[in-house]
Amino acid sequence: MSQSVAALTFVLALAHAGRSSPDAKANPVGPEAPPSTAGTASPRPGANQPAPPVADGSQDASQGVDGYRQAPAGPTVPRRSDWWRAFGDARLDALIARGRDRSPDLAAAQSRIDEADAVVRQQLAPLLPQLTWDTSVTVAPLDSLGFQFGGAPSGGGGGGMPAPDLPTLYYTGSSVLNLGVDLDVAGRQRLQRRASRQDRRAGRADRDAAQWRMSASIVAAYYDVVTARAQLVISARQVEVSEELLAVTEARFELGQANAVDVLQQRQQVASAKTLVPQAQIQLRAFEQRLAVLIGEPPGPSFDTVATLPDLPPAPHTGRPSELVRARPDLRAQQLRLEAARQRERGAKRAFAPSLRLTGRTGVQFIDLGDFNSQWFWNAGAVISVPLYDGGTNLARLRQSQAQTKTAGHQLHAAVLTATREVEEALLREREQRRVVEALEAQWEAARVALDETRRRYRSGLGAYLPVLTALNTAQQAELGLVTARRDLLAARITLYQALGDTPAP
Repeated sequence: MSQSVAALTFVLALAHAGRSSPDAKANPVGPEAPPSTAGTASPRPGANQPAPPVADGSQDASQGVDGYRQAPAGPTVPRRSDWWRAFGDARLDALIARGRDRSPDLAAAQSRIDEADAVVRQQLAPLLPQLTWDTSVTVAPLDSLGFQFGGAPSGGGGGGMPAPDLPTLYYTGSSVLNLGVDLDVAGRQRLQRRASRQDRRAGRADRDAAQWRMSASIVAAYYDVVTARAQLVISARQVEVSEELLAVTEARFELGQANAVDVLQQRQQVASAKTLVPQAQIQLRAFEQRLAVLIGEPPGPSFDTVATLPDLPPAPHTGRPSELVRARPDLRAQQLRLEAARQRERGAKRAFAPSLRLTGRTGVQFIDLGDFNSQWFWNAGAVISVPLYDGGTNLARLRQSQAQTKTAGHQLHAAVLTATREVEEALLREREQRRVVEALEAQWEAARVALDETRRRYRSGLGAYLPVLTALNTAQQAELGLVTARRDLLAARITLYQALGDTPAP
């Protein structure tokens, strides 16, 4: 009779759970459901796996899209996880290696993985036998023994007083070995352990994501230092050019070929150029300090870098948007957490099933009433527990787990959309920034030629001062602007590498 009631309770609970979950058909959670591909996602290169469905049964937003709207300029090369090596800078490679060894962020991510390992081990414990050894000793007045059995012990005097040949105290005790095994007949504990293992894999993906972001940040900070150092050199050279022009202007003034306004304007130009030098130094020190912190070192050291920004290597192959879930570690972590939520939802449904526990005990027990007596004993048994009414706790937990599954699915959906947007924006930014660089290169070349010509004419006495001043300002601004534009173009490429992920496309 109890087995029939248990079976009926379990069937009704599953039926109610199926009605309360609108995605029950899209995502089967019973024992007969096929294993989800989300829980077996692999970050290995070349793994050909589809993007996971979100919790409401709809496919990932990137499905059905053959490619990105923006395309890389020029030929492309296969992606690689160590993409920064394409710049061919051994000093940059060494900094990234130092950052991976010393970064406190990566150490914290590894600690979270260790924490997840401990949780997986905890989830294994309910599936294993529990063995304890309990030893106890009790002492009590002999009168209490007589009271427990409705009178004095054998040979006792009247009024419950102990006989003269019996002690006033008696002792009892036992030493017992207890064995208990919870048979996971419904599979709830196994599902909980699977969920914990998915959480551990998600923690490893989080560590990969932290390493992936840190590498991109180090590359960006390194080339910020290169840019600031180049701007410092340009600013110092512009001061020299301005001082040289001031000397020429003062010489022409002494000869009566220039007026005092020209001299004052050029002195103002020299002072303005000199202000750029300390500003560039401040910027350089700030970028160096940021780079030091990123590699896990205290701020302060100066870094050896290349003198100029590198040319862009060939663009990486972007692949398809549907590959982002496999390529990006942050999306892999979201996918694994969705699978963990699904396993916990299945486990919550199994909470309505009966539970079975086997027990066994063996040991020795004794009593001392003046004479010590002991005996060995053993027993074994089984307990079947059928949840009939718990105030709605299991049902509330089931609904909570269903909501958590939906939340994880929607978060993955939103993350994939954001990742697709990031790739599109990086491609667009790089394409448009190339146009900016080309325009500034043409402007700088024209400004340089104009400055050389006006200075030549001014020295020979054939030209006025104002065209020289105009050409000088234009050339200085164009040169600094060109360096900044090249850094922005490089930043667009770094953003593209970061948006595409750390795993090469097949």
